[in-house]
Amino acid sequence: MKAISSALAALVLASAARGDEKVEVKKDKNDVSIDKERTAGKTTHKTKVRSKARARAGGGTVSKTETTVEHKRPSAAAKTTTTETKEKDAKGDVVREEKKVDK
Repeated sequence: MKAISSALAALVLASAARGDEKVEVKKDKNDVSIDKERTAGKTTHKTKVRSKARARAGGGTVSKTETTVEHKRPSAAAKTTTTETKEKDAKGDVVREEKKVDK
């Protein structure tokens, strides 16, 4: 979970060098929340990342990451939600991996 949150935070903060961009990062032990909003002219791009982790019975972890990307333009708007779930056993091997994309 620490690697996921660190990678997501680094990705968002590295791209935060633009002028009209707001980045908000909230981080707890098992919960990471990143909100990013960028404006270019009349176009607005919003990205929300929510990542949670919990312990599995018998050892291991389950991490769930939900990413929502929104584009608003005067002519059209688009929204895509991606949900990724990874379940690891006590040794760190991936037992189950699931990815779901909603448009």
